[in-house]
Amino acid sequence: MITITAMKWVPPFAAGQVRDHRARWILNEAGWPYSVRLVDTPTMKSAEYRSNQPFGQVPVLEEDGRPPIFESGAIVLEVARRAAILMPEDEAQRALAVSWVIAALNSIEPFLMNLAEVDFFMTDETEKRQRRPQALAMAELRLGELQHALGERQWMVGPQFSVADLMISSVLKIAGSLKVLDGFPKLAAYQARCFDRPGYRKAIADQCAAIDAHSAADMKYETA
Repeated sequence: MITITAMKWVPPFAAGQVRDHRARWILNEAGWPYSVRLVDTPTMKSAEYRSNQPFGQVPVLEEDGRPPIFESGAIVLEVARRAAILMPEDEAQRALAVSWVIAALNSIEPFLMNLAEVDFFMTDETEKRQRRPQALAMAELRLGELQHALGERQWMVGPQFSVADLMISSVLKIAGSLKVLDGFPKLAAYQARCFDRPGYRKAIADQCAAIDAHSAADMKYETA
Protein backbone atom coordinates (compact mmCIF):
# COMPACT_ATOMS: atom_id res chain seq x y z
CA MET A 1 0.00 0.00 0.00
CA ILE A 2 1.22 3.48 -0.87
CA THR A 3 0.82 6.42 1.50
CA ILE A 4 1.78 10.01 0.79
CA THR A 5 2.06 12.80 3.31
CA ALA A 6 0.22 16.07 2.88
CA MET A 7 -0.32 19.14 5.02
CA LYS A 8 -3.43 19.36 7.18
CA TRP A 9 -3.83 23.07 6.57
CA VAL A 10 -2.33 25.89 4.53
CA PRO A 11 -3.40 29.51 3.96
CA PRO A 12 -6.12 29.92 1.32
CA PHE A 13 -3.70 31.17 -1.36
CA ALA A 14 -1.71 27.93 -1.06
CA ALA A 15 -4.63 25.48 -1.35
CA GLY A 16 -4.16 23.53 -4.56
CA GLN A 17 -0.51 24.57 -4.69
CA VAL A 18 1.16 22.34 -2.11
CA ARG A 19 3.57 19.96 -3.76
CA ASP A 20 1.82 16.78 -2.66
CA HIS A 21 -0.56 17.44 -5.57
CA ARG A 22 2.27 16.33 -7.88
CA ALA A 23 2.48 12.96 -6.14
CA ARG A 24 -1.30 12.63 -6.18
CA TRP A 25 -1.36 13.52 -9.90
CA ILE A 26 1.22 10.97 -11.02
CA LEU A 27 -0.39 8.26 -8.88
CA ASN A 28 -3.75 9.10 -10.43
CA GLU A 29 -2.20 8.87 -13.89
CA ALA A 30 -0.77 5.48 -12.99
CA GLY A 31 -4.08 4.31 -11.55
CA TRP A 32 -2.33 3.26 -8.35
CA PRO A 33 -4.43 3.44 -5.17
CA TYR A 34 -2.95 5.36 -2.28
CA SER A 35 -3.84 6.80 1.07
CA VAL A 36 -2.93 10.18 2.50
CA ARG A 37 -1.42 10.86 5.90
CA LEU A 38 -2.08 14.45 6.92
CA VAL A 39 0.69 16.08 8.93
CA ASP A 40 1.05 19.36 10.78
CA THR A 41 4.07 21.55 11.49
CA PRO A 42 5.05 19.87 14.79
CA THR A 43 4.96 16.48 13.07
CA MET A 44 7.13 17.71 10.21
CA LYS A 45 9.65 19.05 12.71
CA SER A 46 9.84 15.76 14.59
CA ALA A 47 12.89 13.52 14.43
CA GLU A 48 10.74 10.61 13.25
CA TYR A 49 9.39 12.53 10.26
CA ARG A 50 12.78 13.99 9.38
CA SER A 51 14.26 10.51 9.29
CA ASN A 52 12.23 10.14 6.08
CA GLN A 53 12.25 13.78 4.93
CA PRO A 54 15.39 15.54 6.19
CA PHE A 55 13.99 19.00 5.40
CA GLY A 56 10.62 18.54 7.08
CA GLN A 57 8.53 19.02 3.95
CA VAL A 58 5.79 17.21 2.02
CA PRO A 59 5.31 14.95 0.24
CA VAL A 60 6.91 11.73 1.37
CA LEU A 61 5.87 8.55 -0.44
CA GLU A 62 5.83 5.50 1.81
CA GLU A 63 5.26 2.03 0.40
CA ASP A 64 5.26 -1.37 2.04
CA GLY A 65 8.56 -3.14 1.48
CA ARG A 66 10.36 -0.07 0.09
CA PRO A 67 12.27 2.77 1.70
CA PRO A 68 10.40 6.09 1.76
CA ILE A 69 11.23 8.56 -0.99
CA PHE A 70 10.90 12.32 -0.84
CA GLU A 71 10.97 15.35 -3.16
CA SER A 72 8.06 15.66 -5.57
CA GLY A 73 10.29 15.40 -8.64
CA ALA A 74 11.81 12.14 -7.45
CA ILE A 75 8.36 10.73 -6.67
CA VAL A 76 6.99 11.69 -10.08
CA LEU A 77 9.94 10.15 -11.91
CA GLU A 78 9.93 6.97 -9.82
CA VAL A 79 6.20 6.32 -10.28
CA ALA A 80 6.42 7.09 -13.99
CA ARG A 81 9.34 4.68 -14.37
CA ARG A 82 7.75 1.83 -12.44
CA ALA A 83 4.30 2.27 -13.96
CA ALA A 84 5.74 2.80 -17.46
CA ILE A 85 3.62 5.88 -18.00
CA LEU A 86 4.17 9.46 -19.22
CA MET A 87 7.65 8.59 -20.48
CA PRO A 88 8.52 8.75 -24.20
CA GLU A 89 9.33 5.38 -25.74
CA ASP A 90 12.43 6.74 -27.45
CA GLU A 91 15.45 6.64 -25.13
CA ALA A 92 16.78 10.03 -26.17
CA GLN A 93 13.39 11.66 -25.68
CA ARG A 94 13.05 10.01 -22.26
CA ALA A 95 16.32 11.65 -21.25
CA LEU A 96 15.04 14.97 -22.58
CA ALA A 97 11.80 14.61 -20.60
CA VAL A 98 13.82 14.03 -17.43
CA SER A 99 15.90 17.11 -18.28
CA TRP A 100 12.74 19.19 -18.40
CA VAL A 101 11.55 17.83 -15.06
CA ILE A 102 14.84 18.94 -13.51
CA ALA A 103 14.72 22.27 -15.35
CA ALA A 104 11.23 22.96 -14.01
CA LEU A 105 12.47 22.46 -10.45
CA ASN A 106 15.92 24.06 -10.78
CA SER A 107 15.70 26.73 -13.49
CA ILE A 108 12.10 27.95 -13.25
CA GLU A 109 10.56 27.26 -9.85
CA PRO A 110 13.19 29.08 -7.72
CA PHE A 111 12.60 32.35 -9.58
CA LEU A 112 8.83 32.05 -9.23
CA MET A 113 9.16 31.19 -5.55
CA ASN A 114 11.41 34.22 -5.06
CA LEU A 115 8.59 36.42 -6.37
CA ALA A 116 6.03 34.50 -4.30
CA GLU A 117 8.08 35.17 -1.17
CA VAL A 118 7.92 38.89 -1.90
CA ASP A 119 4.20 38.95 -2.65
CA PHE A 120 2.92 36.59 0.01
CA PHE A 121 5.36 36.63 2.89
CA MET A 122 7.17 39.96 3.10
CA THR A 123 5.55 42.37 5.53
CA ASP A 124 7.88 45.35 5.23
CA GLU A 125 6.29 47.39 2.42
CA THR A 126 9.43 49.43 1.77
CA GLU A 127 11.55 46.33 1.39
CA LYS A 128 8.88 44.74 -0.77
CA ARG A 129 8.82 47.73 -3.16
CA GLN A 130 12.59 47.58 -3.45
CA ARG A 131 12.86 43.86 -4.02
CA ARG A 132 9.82 43.10 -6.18
CA PRO A 133 10.92 44.69 -9.49
CA GLN A 134 14.06 42.56 -9.67
CA ALA A 135 12.24 39.41 -8.57
CA LEU A 136 9.52 40.04 -11.15
CA ALA A 137 12.05 40.70 -13.92
CA MET A 138 13.88 37.45 -13.26
CA ALA A 139 10.64 35.45 -13.10
CA GLU A 140 9.43 36.96 -16.37
CA LEU A 141 12.81 36.29 -17.98
CA ARG A 142 12.54 32.59 -17.14
CA LEU A 143 8.94 32.42 -18.31
CA GLY A 144 9.92 34.07 -21.59
CA GLU A 145 12.72 31.57 -22.09
CA LEU A 146 10.35 28.69 -21.36
CA GLN A 147 7.74 30.03 -23.78
CA HIS A 148 10.42 30.35 -26.47
CA ALA A 149 11.54 26.76 -25.85
CA LEU A 150 7.96 25.50 -26.13
CA GLY A 151 7.47 27.31 -29.41
CA GLU A 152 4.47 26.08 -31.35
CA ARG A 153 4.55 22.56 -29.93
CA GLN A 154 1.65 21.12 -28.00
CA TRP A 155 3.91 19.29 -25.51
CA MET A 156 7.48 19.82 -24.39
CA VAL A 157 8.81 16.45 -25.56
CA GLY A 158 7.36 14.37 -28.35
CA PRO A 159 3.73 14.09 -29.45
CA GLN A 160 2.20 13.15 -26.09
CA PHE A 161 1.80 14.51 -22.58
CA SER A 162 4.73 13.38 -20.42
CA VAL A 163 6.30 13.82 -17.00
CA ALA A 164 7.95 16.96 -18.39
CA ASP A 165 4.55 18.55 -18.92
CA LEU A 166 3.26 17.40 -15.55
CA MET A 167 6.12 19.06 -13.71
CA ILE A 168 6.36 22.22 -15.82
CA SER A 169 2.63 22.92 -15.64
CA SER A 170 2.68 22.27 -11.90
CA VAL A 171 5.48 24.79 -11.43
CA LEU A 172 3.58 27.29 -13.59
CA LYS A 173 0.77 27.21 -11.00
CA ILE A 174 2.96 29.56 -8.98
CA ALA A 175 3.07 32.01 -11.88
CA GLY A 176 -0.70 31.82 -12.15
CA SER A 177 -1.18 32.64 -8.49
CA LEU A 178 1.15 35.61 -8.93
CA LYS A 179 -0.86 36.90 -11.92
CA VAL A 180 2.21 36.91 -14.17
CA LEU A 181 1.20 34.12 -16.56
CA ASP A 182 -1.22 36.38 -18.44
CA GLY A 183 1.74 37.95 -20.22
CA PHE A 184 2.69 34.58 -21.70
CA PRO A 185 -0.33 33.37 -23.68
CA LYS A 186 1.37 30.29 -25.13
CA LEU A 187 2.34 29.11 -21.66
CA ALA A 188 -1.15 29.83 -20.35
CA ALA A 189 -2.69 27.75 -23.16
CA TYR A 190 -0.10 25.01 -22.61
CA GLN A 191 -0.90 24.88 -18.89
CA ALA A 192 -4.62 24.67 -19.64
CA ARG A 193 -3.96 21.66 -21.88
CA CYS A 194 -1.97 19.98 -19.13
CA PHE A 195 -4.60 20.64 -16.50
CA ASP A 196 -7.39 19.26 -18.68
CA ARG A 197 -6.68 15.77 -17.37
CA PRO A 198 -8.80 13.82 -14.89
CA GLY A 199 -5.72 12.87 -12.87
CA TYR A 200 -4.85 16.51 -12.26
CA ARG A 201 -8.40 17.59 -11.46
CA LYS A 202 -8.79 14.80 -8.92
CA ALA A 203 -5.42 15.60 -7.32
CA ILE A 204 -6.38 19.23 -6.75
CA ALA A 205 -9.92 18.44 -5.62
CA ASP A 206 -8.65 15.89 -3.10
CA GLN A 207 -5.98 18.20 -1.72
CA CYS A 208 -8.37 21.12 -1.32
CA ALA A 209 -11.07 18.92 0.21
CA ALA A 210 -8.67 17.69 2.89
CA ILE A 211 -7.55 21.23 3.70
CA ASP A 212 -11.14 22.50 3.80
CA ALA A 213 -12.24 19.65 6.04
CA HIS A 214 -9.43 20.28 8.49
CA SER A 215 -10.15 24.03 8.54
CA ALA A 216 -13.83 23.39 9.19
CA ALA A 217 -13.02 20.94 11.97
CA ASP A 218 -10.68 23.43 13.60
CA MET A 219 -13.27 26.20 13.39
CA LYS A 220 -15.94 23.94 14.92
CA TYR A 221 -13.57 23.05 17.76
CA GLU A 222 -12.64 26.70 18.40
CA THR A 223 -16.29 27.83 18.56
CA ALA A 224 -17.59 24.86 20.56
